[in-house]
Amino acid sequence: MPGIKRSRAAEETAEAGGNIHPARKRRVQYGDEHVQLAKTYNDLSDEAPAVRLKAAGALLKTLSAESPAQLSLVDQAISRLVRGLCSGRRAARLGFSVALAEVLRLAFQLGHNEDAQECRLDAIVSKIEQLTQPEGRASGQEKREHLLGRRFASQAVLQSDIGLSDDVRETEWRVLLDSILSLAKQKDWLQTECGAILFEYLQSASGRRLRNERIQAMVTALKELKLLKTPEGVAIWLVIADQWPTTLPKDVWHKKDPLCSDGLLELRKVMQGSSVEESGEGANGKVVRPGTRQTKPSFAWNYILGNLYSRKEKVFRRFWEEVVDNGLFASSSSAERKAFGLQIVCLAVSTAPTSHLLHVLSKSIIRTIVNHRGENSRTLFEAAKLPLDQSVARAKQDFTVTAALLEPLITHGAFDQNTKSKTIEGLLQCADAKALQRTVSTVRFLILRPVSESDGQVEGRRRVLADLLLTAVRANRQHPKLFEDKGAPSVGLDDVLHALVEFGYCELADTPSPLSEASRSVFRSRMTSCLGLFMDQGPARAVSTSSLVLAKLRASRKTLGKPLGKAALEAIRAAEKHAQALERDEQSAAATQAYRLLLNLSVLQVYNDEPDSVEALNDLTASFNGKSAGGESTSMLIELLLSFVSKPSALFRKLAEQVFSAFAADMTPDGLQSLLDILDQKESLAGQQALFEDQQDSDASIDENSDAENGDDNGVDVDDMSDIELVNGERVDGSDAGSDGSSGSDSSSGAESDAGGPDGEDEEAVFDRKLADALGTAADEASDDDHGSDMDDEQMMALEPHLTNIFKERKKTANKKQEGKDAKESIVNFKNRVLDLLNIYVKTQYDQVLALDLILPLTMLVRTTTSKPTAEKAFAVLKQYFEACSKHKALPQLENEEACFEVLKAVHEEMKTGGSKLHANACSRSSLFLSKVLVALGPEHYKRIAIMYAELQSQWYLDAQSKVQGSVFTEWTSWSLTTRKLQTLK
Repeated sequence: MPGIKRSRAAEETAEAGGNIHPARKRRVQYGDEHVQLAKTYNDLSDEAPAVRLKAAGALLKTLSAESPAQLSLVDQAISRLVRGLCSGRRAARLGFSVALAEVLRLAFQLGHNEDAQECRLDAIVSKIEQLTQPEGRASGQEKREHLLGRRFASQAVLQSDIGLSDDVRETEWRVLLDSILSLAKQKDWLQTECGAILFEYLQSASGRRLRNERIQAMVTALKELKLLKTPEGVAIWLVIADQWPTTLPKDVWHKKDPLCSDGLLELRKVMQGSSVEESGEGANGKVVRPGTRQTKPSFAWNYILGNLYSRKEKVFRRFWEEVVDNGLFASSSSAERKAFGLQIVCLAVSTAPTSHLLHVLSKSIIRTIVNHRGENSRTLFEAAKLPLDQSVARAKQDFTVTAALLEPLITHGAFDQNTKSKTIEGLLQCADAKALQRTVSTVRFLILRPVSESDGQVEGRRRVLADLLLTAVRANRQHPKLFEDKGAPSVGLDDVLHALVEFGYCELADTPSPLSEASRSVFRSRMTSCLGLFMDQGPARAVSTSSLVLAKLRASRKTLGKPLGKAALEAIRAAEKHAQALERDEQSAAATQAYRLLLNLSVLQVYNDEPDSVEALNDLTASFNGKSAGGESTSMLIELLLSFVSKPSALFRKLAEQVFSAFAADMTPDGLQSLLDILDQKESLAGQQALFEDQQDSDASIDENSDAENGDDNGVDVDDMSDIELVNGERVDGSDAGSDGSSGSDSSSGAESDAGGPDGEDEEAVFDRKLADALGTAADEASDDDHGSDMDDEQMMALEPHLTNIFKERKKTANKKQEGKDAKESIVNFKNRVLDLLNIYVKTQYDQVLALDLILPLTMLVRTTTSKPTAEKAFAVLKQYFEACSKHKALPQLENEEACFEVLKAVHEEMKTGGSKLHANACSRSSLFLSKVLVALGPEHYKRIAIMYAELQSQWYLDAQSKVQGSVFTEWTSWSLTTRKLQTLK
């Protein structure tokens, strides 16, 4: 009873009688063998495979020892291992399943030798089912762990080779099969798991030795449980058809072949996860749904695709069209099904042979990828990129498949732009010569036979294909196997260049949609870009590539879309003769290559029908003749280079830089002045007119007050900082031009259009006033009249010309500001390219006296330019010059120091104009550099320099409005101290 304590005597009596209360039982005493066994089980779940295998061997060794308790120990081990398989702990399933297979092999052997019923197959299966039943109210995760435990235990039974034993009755074998397949019916995901058990077993060495009766029993069980028409069932069917064809029934698949073309519609439903058979009941009595949603491909897809690869190509094509295209990627398919389909595409892209890849990326699949990659908000935006990444990865591993992967993507059009990827570019980087040839062949076909309907679509598609050819060159310009010994493109890139020449310059016959001049212009532009890419590879490769292009053009002269004129042909023939002479010139390789490159691209300009290209080519050949005769031709060469630099083309910029590098040592004062004249130009419409006046029409002129709205030189409006313009070919001051009213019939209105009228009216006010004057209502604005409502038709007709002129003037005013912006941008870009040339010059010719002439123009440019990047680039050229002299410890050796003092004086005057800190720094460093040059020429010059600095400092000190920066004098003092120390050390 509660509360009553048992006496000690009663306890002793109970113990003597053997009726011990469970709570009072003595604890089991474990020996060393139990400790070792516990360690073995723990090692079976270790993450290291070697540890798991060693533990499995130790356990089997322990259980193999003959003893009266051997059967009991084996039975306990089986129970312990099966329960371990139900644990998700680390790698427990991997180690325990291996150990269980070996222990079961021993158990079945003991059961046969000792006739132990508990070791028979059906008893083991029953034991596994009991041990893998979750206890009590288990959670969903616990139930999943137990189902997986049964799955691995069933696999271990098969791996024990029990199916090969003659002692196993057919009924026992069927019990095992029913257990596995009933497990498959319990959960959707278990269908794949259990199918994989049977599939892998049939593929194993022991599975291939099964008797027909065992296979027949498996087929029967699959058919009865309606699992033959599942993806896993199809894979198992194909395996059995390969090894045991006579065991397969005839009433399941047409001609006993699931891949037969007549049964593809049924197979499509099966592979989508939709069963074509009636629903059945699982082992738990629940009805299994006829269709399930698949999140990732079953192992069956790998085997089915592999089986198709071994058949004829048309068999694979029919399967892919019916099952994948019309099934997974049908227009009515859900996003989930298409996501599943994209995984199948990835699988096929990574495994299909080259001949089959053309069918993998079909139109419907490409359309799906493009649609979902078009916007990052689409459901399959990331999933649609997987096949593209897989395609590039496959091409990197096997370059022979590149063309097969490229062809369907090229056919689509602007694929990379639409998918926000670099797939085509990545594939082209993996292309070999044959792949490029095949790609070019595809491009040619699409250009000549466009599939688009409207002319606009055709033009757009051809532009995309031209870009693709450029991408092919860009991706392979460094590929060593695509160039010959002399640097010329070999097969592959040669085909790309030939296509650009053909479509850019030649008249094509037998073309349903002839190329327009706009399309040809695009191909010519891409040709120019290609040559610019080769320019980066060095002069030798640039010369060989451009020579190859010219050779193709020379061979195609009879079919050119625009036949060359007589003057052009004569200029080209003269240039070709010079090119042949240059090939034999071995005196200066760099200069020879520069001249050849310049000749080649000048000839290409003639083929492109560029303005003044024939004259430029003639000037170049004249320059060559002058140099050959010992004359001075550098100035003419510089003028030619400036004409190339002025063009908005990376090719011509690189060309000018390479040629300039070769001839920098021959620079003359006139040639250098040609470059400095560019830097001195106003960054405005007037400056552009002055710079390119020889390229303008003879009757072109700029309105007198085109810059009036921009104010003074301090830059109220950065669009146009100039107050100097050209009016009828003469330079005039903008303020004077504004007071002159005799420049044409509409000079008064033109003079007021920018300044806003005599009273400073804005453009809208001027327009309203002129409109009011034309309507005759200016004097009546404050009245309540009808504002001309009583005009008759004749008055309205008479008024029309005045209104037309007013609106024309308004349009001109609106466009003038944009013209000013464009002109400024053009001049600034031109200056930047000239600065690039000067940077090349000071890097190599830093010790030339001529280089000193750069200092003052560059410091002035830092102040006068309206572009901050240009000012920084000008300062960078100065800095490069000074650092080059310091690095090489070489200074210009002057013959007359007075010229250097004049430059120094001009720099000091430039300091007084004021400006930014960058300008002050440029002036100070320039002054110190000139001082260094003079002191190096003679220390006595220091006194004169110091006097110049003293005068400058005195003016700065006395003038509170001085624009000279005080840091100038600090830097001068610091420099003086440093140089004095160096003089002392000497």
